[in-house]
Amino acid sequence: MQWTDGYYTGTEYTSGYYPNLAPDHLRFVCHAAGVRCRIPDRPTYLELGFGRGVSVNIHAAANAGVFWGVDFNPAHVAHAERLAEASGADVVLSEEGFADFCARADLPMFDVIALHGVWSWISEANRQAILGLIRLRLRPGGVAYVSYNAQPGWSALAPVRHLLELGRDRPAGAAAGVDDPGGVERALDFLKDVVGASPKFFAEVKPAANLASGLPKKNRSYLAHEYLNADWHIPYFADVAGAMAEAKLTFVASARVLDRVNDLNLTPEAVALLDRCKPLELREAVRDFMVNQRFRPDVFVKGLVRMTVAEQERFWAGQAFVLASARDEIVLAVSGALGEAVLPAEVYGPVVDALAAEDYRPKTLPEVVAASGLTTLRTMDAVSALTVLVGMEVLRPARVPSAQEAARSRAYNAHVLERAVTGPALKHLAAPVIGGGLACPRPVQLFLRAWLAGDREASALAASTWAVFQTTGDRAVKNDREMVTPEENLEVLTEMAERFIQAILPLYRALGVLD
Repeated sequence: MQWTDGYYTGTEYTSGYYPNLAPDHLRFVCHAAGVRCRIPDRPTYLELGFGRGVSVNIHAAANAGVFWGVDFNPAHVAHAERLAEASGADVVLSEEGFADFCARADLPMFDVIALHGVWSWISEANRQAILGLIRLRLRPGGVAYVSYNAQPGWSALAPVRHLLELGRDRPAGAAAGVDDPGGVERALDFLKDVVGASPKFFAEVKPAANLASGLPKKNRSYLAHEYLNADWHIPYFADVAGAMAEAKLTFVASARVLDRVNDLNLTPEAVALLDRCKPLELREAVRDFMVNQRFRPDVFVKGLVRMTVAEQERFWAGQAFVLASARDEIVLAVSGALGEAVLPAEVYGPVVDALAAEDYRPKTLPEVVAASGLTTLRTMDAVSALTVLVGMEVLRPARVPSAQEAARSRAYNAHVLERAVTGPALKHLAAPVIGGGLACPRPVQLFLRAWLAGDREASALAASTWAVFQTTGDRAVKNDREMVTPEENLEVLTEMAERFIQAILPLYRALGVLD
């Protein structure tokens, strides 16, 4: 077998950041589910299949501890090492296949082992190697995060992937002469031809037709890695939970916090049925059919111990939270399996306002209730509101970072800001107060870079950003219209810079991105 072991390596994977992998988020998921876990302030953390290394490096920069990562693609490892050198964080990166890495005798005991999506795209032999690693090298009380494409949501969609596979191996056709790593364009051309012939399958299976029509709009590197690997494993939850049980793991909860909110996802009839389903693993397996689950981000613990009621109350009273979005960006609406729901403004409005008060200072649940004026709000309703906001990814668990964590985060961010000028740009900054990443669009990165260089007026920030845009051919956009003249660009960029000064800078200070 070649070193690729069937995994597509023709192009690098996308430079995404995945907040569900953050140690603080995993700790929150466990505690919110009433489960103890062992994720210390200085964890020994392992990410298997780290892609281009953005998540593992942000977490290493923004946290204490030692962060290990393994990926067998040398281009990925080279990119990740560049990020690690920029921050100076304690990162141990390895260019190995899973079987070789898992067989090493020099590995430490880990507090967290995380693999995002990997389970779906590797061979059975590699899955067994990972299970062996978890069984031997995850500490008791440690947490495993395993996300994967899941049934039954993929049952109607898998034939689309089959057609892509067939098309990849067909003659070039319309894709002849096109730069086509991995045969993605050939695969899409073939899929288009099949759909264009009006097959009965796509007429009767609308989800598959919708997927097929949307694929040409996707990033080609994403398509190659998502759909065109030799291994493509789409299990049911019960299969994964059973495999993890062999490694002494017990399911805790979904890392996607909104999955906990029944009103967004389940009808009353479904809730009544699931209440009768015991144990939890059966409930989860049946729930997947209620919501037609397509992707699962599961959190498991090695040695499940339930928190007492007093421990849970102490957790909710003592955990601080901080907004990760500016107040004017937060829309009080959320989507679940049942569609979009509007959150009650009389509760969520004052709660979000309280969290944004005092320049976004992190606050505990009792502080939020007191500051919001909702002193008659039941504790469980306040807990529910904070849980929903965390699930919307506009609110994060907060802590007080050390000076070293703040310094490493800023060193990492300095590298990100320079890449905003020269490319290829990254999309997230390290925020030490949340121990994780913060989405930051490129124009805002350029404003921040200019601010750190000493520019303090909106006009100066706009001029600096426009100078970069001119070298890269970019333009400002307003109301979905790209600006044309220098005057138009400077006007729009100045408006954006004014908002950056007024709304974004206070948030970034609260998150530890700035002093």
